[in-house]
Amino acid sequence: MKSEVYFTPCGAEHFSDSILARLVKMFDRVGAGSIIKEGEYVAVKAHFGEEGNVSFISPVYYRTIIDRIKLCGGNPFLTDTNTLYVGQRNNAIKHLALANRHGFSFSAMDAPVVIADGLLGADFVEVPIENGKHFKKVKIASSIYWANTVVVMSHCKGHAVTSFGAALKNIGMGGACRAGKQEQHSGFTPGYDTQKCTGCGECVEWCNFDALKVVDGKIINDPKKCSGCGECIPVCRFDAIGTKWDGDTDATSEKIAEYAYGALKNKKDKKVFFNFLMNITPECDCFPSSGKFLVPDIGILASFDPVAIDQASVDMINRAQVIHENVKDNKDYEMSLADTDKFKMAHPKSKWDIQLRHAQEMGLGSREYEIIEVK
Repeated sequence: MKSEVYFTPCGAEHFSDSILARLVKMFDRVGAGSIIKEGEYVAVKAHFGEEGNVSFISPVYYRTIIDRIKLCGGNPFLTDTNTLYVGQRNNAIKHLALANRHGFSFSAMDAPVVIADGLLGADFVEVPIENGKHFKKVKIASSIYWANTVVVMSHCKGHAVTSFGAALKNIGMGGACRAGKQEQHSGFTPGYDTQKCTGCGECVEWCNFDALKVVDGKIINDPKKCSGCGECIPVCRFDAIGTKWDGDTDATSEKIAEYAYGALKNKKDKKVFFNFLMNITPECDCFPSSGKFLVPDIGILASFDPVAIDQASVDMINRAQVIHENVKDNKDYEMSLADTDKFKMAHPKSKWDIQLRHAQEMGLGSREYEIIEVK
């Protein structure tokens, strides 16, 4: 059975036509108001962009959705989780400060920003999953888990590991605590920077597997004991422990799908997705810059099905005309794919369909869809 995916294009047809007004109509047409009850907590899953990045979804779109949620009686809050890498979003204090600088202040949004996995990225709920290939349980950020409803607003763009990132990656990777992100990226031992390590031993106390010890004032990891859980990462206050980018890309995409399953498991009919096909860059919004756009802006999609909306997004982007002046001189691109597969063109070693296929196999949704245009 095909899933319904609603679509409104970019660009105004007449002077009074506003895409924000059409976004309101999209919210109503998809039936988002029907899943929100009076007084419920509604997590609006966001990405506030890394310092220097400007291609993330504009705050004006979030405010439009927040106003609609409030009209339905919900209590919305904007939320994201802390990053593994050292940047401006790897703890809640820096993360909140950056969100405020990027326009996500309470005064602008009329809703608070809550970093879902807490101060250091260690606040999570372990969620069992029944049909996972890689995990039997996943670590979901507590504020996302405990919310009654989740509205996932995703910027469609490329990604070095998964080739493409939108709804599934936003709620899968973005719904995980820092340790959960480590599990998805590698599942092996974290990386240790002895130059940054002060030998404080806090991570040793945190480790449940006796894999860590301090020798001559520096941390040592025993890979035979290490589970790869990554829980030592968020407790290190000196950024001496980080992720290892050495995992198989196909496996990482499957792990993202399993984390998405876990993040949505207790939501059932309490989830809705909006994909923004704008500012479509080759890399994700975690980069401290924004790359040249691959295709012109297309529009906004909405659906209750995260698999269908991601598949529809990829299909629309692949049908769009590539901006040749933005990509022709990039030696890393496979230009023979410019007219057929924009993300494979940008990331020849990655496969965007892996996460969609695995998510469908797990029962998260269908890759078959029907487009319903909203004008």
